[in-house]
Amino acid sequence: MFPRLSTALCVSLATLALTSLAAPALAQMGPPPPGGMMSMGHMLPPSPDMEKAMAEHKAQMAKDMHTILRLRPDQEQAWLTFENAMTPPPPPTTMPDRPPVAGGALQHLDMMDKHMAAMAARHAKMETAVRTFYATLSSDQQQVFDALVRLRGMPGRHGPAGEDGPRGMMKGHR
Repeated sequence: MFPRLSTALCVSLATLALTSLAAPALAQMGPPPPGGMMSMGHMLPPSPDMEKAMAEHKAQMAKDMHTILRLRPDQEQAWLTFENAMTPPPPPTTMPDRPPVAGGALQHLDMMDKHMAAMAARHAKMETAVRTFYATLSSDQQQVFDALVRLRGMPGRHGPAGEDGPRGMMKGHR
């Protein structure tokens, strides 16, 4: 008769068995495609081809926005300011070797305060750009812009268009 095994031992044995079954499949897998790869949980810089494709996509989106909104030459400077403010900052090129805060709780709070101040400054820049650009639009253009924001979020914004982003800034525009 077999002795009763503890739950932890059963889980460990099951994990070991599954790992040994998966090892040959993992060994046969090739490397992931270049550009935008993950390494140790961090995003690697995009490949030159991916950078080119992203730049072309951004240019096409700008061209499409000009067409959809029927932007006039006198609105171009406000558009450029808006577009630049909506561009996300570049990701860090290097990751620190150790945690950024080696000290205690107060140093950690100072670092968090610094980060929050930088985020607030970016938010203020985006809000100013949205309000300035929106003010240059005619009422017809504003209606189109509002519809675009409702349909897909703020142009130039990546990820879900949540209420915490530029879309949320448009609530009090009327």
